[in-house]
Amino acid sequence: MSALIVFAVALTGILLSKVLFKKWFNHLSLYCVIMGGLIFFYELKLLPYHDIIPLAWFFIITSFLSYLLGILTIIAIKNYTDKKSQNNQPEINLPIFQDGGKALKYSVIFFSLIGLFVALHRWYILIGMFGSVEAVFINAYAVYRLNVEGEIKEFIPILPSFIYVGVFLAGVYTAYKGKFSFLSFFPILCIVLKELTYFGRGEMLFSAMEFIFAFLLTRHLLGDRSRQKFKFSRLNALLSIIILSVFLLSAASFVRESRGISEKIPGASPELKLIQNNFFITPSVYFYLSCDVGVFSKYLEKETEEARFGENTFRGVYFLLSKFNLAEKPKFFPKGYFIPMWANSGSYLRDIHSDFGSTGVYLFNFLLGLVITILWFRFYEKQSFIILVILVYLFIIIGFSFLVIATRYNQWWMSQVLILMCLPVLQKIAGTKQNLKSEKNLNRINSFI
Repeated sequence: MSALIVFAVALTGILLSKVLFKKWFNHLSLYCVIMGGLIFFYELKLLPYHDIIPLAWFFIITSFLSYLLGILTIIAIKNYTDKKSQNNQPEINLPIFQDGGKALKYSVIFFSLIGLFVALHRWYILIGMFGSVEAVFINAYAVYRLNVEGEIKEFIPILPSFIYVGVFLAGVYTAYKGKFSFLSFFPILCIVLKELTYFGRGEMLFSAMEFIFAFLLTRHLLGDRSRQKFKFSRLNALLSIIILSVFLLSAASFVRESRGISEKIPGASPELKLIQNNFFITPSVYFYLSCDVGVFSKYLEKETEEARFGENTFRGVYFLLSKFNLAEKPKFFPKGYFIPMWANSGSYLRDIHSDFGSTGVYLFNFLLGLVITILWFRFYEKQSFIILVILVYLFIIIGFSFLVIATRYNQWWMSQVLILMCLPVLQKIAGTKQNLKSEKNLNRINSFI
């Protein structure tokens, strides 16, 4: 019964979001899909999960209502101000597109090649350590532990984050060109190649979300202004998304198999046992997509954790301070619980509650809904790609909400700063190219005359 109630509430939230934002894809519908899906899968009880305690239900409900209140606050203000002034949507006039996307195209290639270099360099190190590619895969779990403990050093520490500039620009470029191509996925392929040296899957998910959110938000902007000029091939999009999904699922499944993760989970339902030998959807995949809310519930029940203020949300700051012996180094893994299987990620709610307490949960969600809604409308009104960057990374927080608070990852901060630094340069280059082209055309006309 609880699973049906969760499904009904999530569906209602999605329908409401379409009414509020006039589009199916928005930050309210995304929250309903991600957090609603997490709780729905948990309540299906295909594994012998413990019941969610009442206090956890209270935080789940109130955090959603706080998030919704933040959204509705801005919409109410906007509706009131719109009655007093008539705003016509301006035509597309973005410096980044002035040269027909050439600067975007070559920037995607440039940042992807940086990512490819990082991936190949890491493979070079691992092959030197273990002797061959086969030996690396045979020792997958050992490689994973070495990475967690920071024993494998990067060539230049900040260099891996540059690939995310390529992922973001690839999403924008694909939306502008109106079709998917190899260039759309080139940065993600480089990230997958690099992730195979970690035997992790987090960056695959991160990059896929970054690309999808940048692509969809840019498509909304371009499609609203000139449907004919920026018309998108739906068949091309469908085929490309299928290919990308299969590739990412295959890569993630390969990592799972290499690390020797067991699919024989005690207490699994007969329905779950049927897919035990499936390559893509397995009992462990269901476990990863559903267990976090149970961990959050167990965390609240035990009340045994103490975290420093903002330790999870601003983990990178504490890590940096630890380099100068100004703070204790934060743990890589959060504390795990048995629900009755062992798991340690408890959704973004656990991180926020641990960092800021009960009041922090409400305030964080209210401010998240408030800020992201302000930026949503400002992006379409101002056509600012600086706003788009921040908006995409706030969407990533929602996308990762079923797992952890995304801001605990260094790449959330570093890649965002790098994109914000590169965008003005890229826009200037695109504008300069267009000006040079216009001057050449003008000189040709003058010489002809």
